[in-house]
Amino acid sequence: MKLKLILMLLFLAQPAFAQESQLDLDTSKFPEWMIRPAKYKADQQVYAEWEKVQCSGAKAFEAFEYGKAERLLKEAVNMAQEIGPGDIRIAKSPGDLGRLLEVRGRFDEAEPYLEQELYLKERAIGRDYPQLIPSMEDLIRFYLVNGTRDKAGPLTEDLINFVQGKYREQAKQAEETKLKKGSPLIGWAGTAQMEMRGPLLDWSITCDKLGDTYRYIGKPDMAEKLYKTALDVKATVLGKRHLSLANSYDNLGRVSMTKGELKDAESYYLESLSISQEVLEKNDPALFGRMDRLAKCYIEQKKFAQAEAVYKQAIAMFGGNKDYLQRALFSLGCMYSDQRRYGSASAMLGRALSLARETNGNYSIQIVPYLRRYAYVAYYTGGKGRMQNLHAQANYIAPEVKSLQANAAVAGKFKVK
Repeated sequence: MKLKLILMLLFLAQPAFAQESQLDLDTSKFPEWMIRPAKYKADQQVYAEWEKVQCSGAKAFEAFEYGKAERLLKEAVNMAQEIGPGDIRIAKSPGDLGRLLEVRGRFDEAEPYLEQELYLKERAIGRDYPQLIPSMEDLIRFYLVNGTRDKAGPLTEDLINFVQGKYREQAKQAEETKLKKGSPLIGWAGTAQMEMRGPLLDWSITCDKLGDTYRYIGKPDMAEKLYKTALDVKATVLGKRHLSLANSYDNLGRVSMTKGELKDAESYYLESLSISQEVLEKNDPALFGRMDRLAKCYIEQKKFAQAEAVYKQAIAMFGGNKDYLQRALFSLGCMYSDQRRYGSASAMLGRALSLARETNGNYSIQIVPYLRRYAYVAYYTGGKGRMQNLHAQANYIAPEVKSLQANAAVAGKFKVK
């Protein structure tokens, strides 16, 4: 009986046997003990000593005692080799040390420790286990923001493949359940099994967040892959008319605009707006943003009549909200101005400027674009005096600074000897 109990405790303490890494991680510079076959030890005293140092280092990190934390966490990493690479608990030591070094701006030093954290988790639990997703997300984001960007792509593909595999499993199972002869039809919004809804949604959020990061750093292709993966997962879990899908369509529209794929962007924006109008209140701020992006997409395609219709609809919908009303009026006025419809532009921009003054005050930097654009239109509508007055107001708030160019003849007089 005692032998069985000991074996059970050993099994619980050491959850998995070592395995080769299948993730795209360069282990060539890892410590030798970390990549060797795991040899489990039953010495709880060793673990207790490591845990004491690790907890002290983590507490020092939380207390902003960075020097002390670094010393303790490095000691914890060294002590972890006595426990062995098959125990997931020891992954915390290189992970915390990597995050500490990242906070301190020592990104080159932080990177291998963060990689070691993911590697140790993979060895302990396997790459198909959902518990790896948060660590993969963290490492990918580090690569993109502070680390070696070239390493982010392969790991991102690993994450996408995992998530896509899981949601396809759920979609297939749901389809088989629905079509099974003699069984009732399932009538709820999504198609994923209830126990998988939470994890799938968490993974879709991960894909959206990483998509945002890729989009911000100018990597639209990978952003698009992530957004599409998130969209597919959400449709499987939530159904096809959920507000969360509108967010995904909106993200895909932005990526398509960046790539110059205007027809695709229009289609995504229309779908996003359609879902949003079904779900949200008529004056919800999210609606204005989606209408504005759709209108700008129309303008890029020179579909001015469609853009005008969208802005007029926004003006009617947000008439009670000065902030959004002034923005809609200003955008429509700018479009008229670009079309040389100066009379129509003047009416829109004049109203927009009045509302901007009410909202921000007469001397706010926020009203300067309104003043300058209205001044430009005033010139073409015969209001030279009004134009000069508006320019003066704008320059009083935010003086225009012209770049200085050295005159060659003058510069020659001041040669440094």
